[in-house]
Amino acid sequence: MKDVTFKDKITFCLNDSNTISGKIVDLFLLFLNLIACVLFVVYSNYDDHLPPVLYVVDIVIVSFFIVEYLLRLWTADHKLEYVFSFYGLIDLLSILPSLITVGDLRFLRGFKVLRVLRFLRFLETHNFFFGQLSELQLQGARTIFTVFTILFVSSGFIQNFESNGVSPTIITFGDSFYFCVVTLSTVGFGDMTPVTEGGRWATVVMILFGAITVPYQAGKLIKVLLNGSINKVKATCPACGLIGHDPDASHCKSCGAVIYQEYEGEDV
Repeated sequence: MKDVTFKDKITFCLNDSNTISGKIVDLFLLFLNLIACVLFVVYSNYDDHLPPVLYVVDIVIVSFFIVEYLLRLWTADHKLEYVFSFYGLIDLLSILPSLITVGDLRFLRGFKVLRVLRFLRFLETHNFFFGQLSELQLQGARTIFTVFTILFVSSGFIQNFESNGVSPTIITFGDSFYFCVVTLSTVGFGDMTPVTEGGRWATVVMILFGAITVPYQAGKLIKVLLNGSINKVKATCPACGLIGHDPDASHCKSCGAVIYQEYEGEDV
């Protein structure tokens, strides 16, 4: 058995979600993501003139993102594959907008809104920090996150195009978020409309993307509700605590441990 190197320990901490150390790292990254998203919303009220304290907080958060990105790149077995992977691109786009200071490219700072996609890492498995999510809970969280992400990302891009005095109605992130909710829900009050070409195209993409992904996630949720609750037995895995397994299952699908069930009055 080979000795565990420092690189192995870093790899384990970045990818583990079962041990205490792995959960602490996940919680810390989750906290940074939340602060980053909140700051993005706050930025919309200040244009290019951020208060010094917000600027410092943004630099600190981006510094942690840079360290995380470099560590994931260093520990990746196939570095080029990680760079062009979905999470690799999201990690990179979470960093670059804060580093851009050239005037002609400053509009790219609107890509900070994509930091919300970093939360997808926490919805990949049933392991959720210090507990286990059932299939219904996990799919419900994915459906809600899908809707929120579409609204949040669309609001960020539309506000980026329409603000700075361009639109008389869409000025702040709150204005843009209200417009996206009204539009995606097909209510369409008509009190706010994008006036720039970029804002209109962002609205079109939001509607098309929402029309595809929301029904898809909702359909998976309905499938879990109809099939999962009927066909699953309420057996609890003694190892990971997952509740609900197939009637003929002898091992937990989450961790592989032997599960406890009853058939015709006999314990199995």
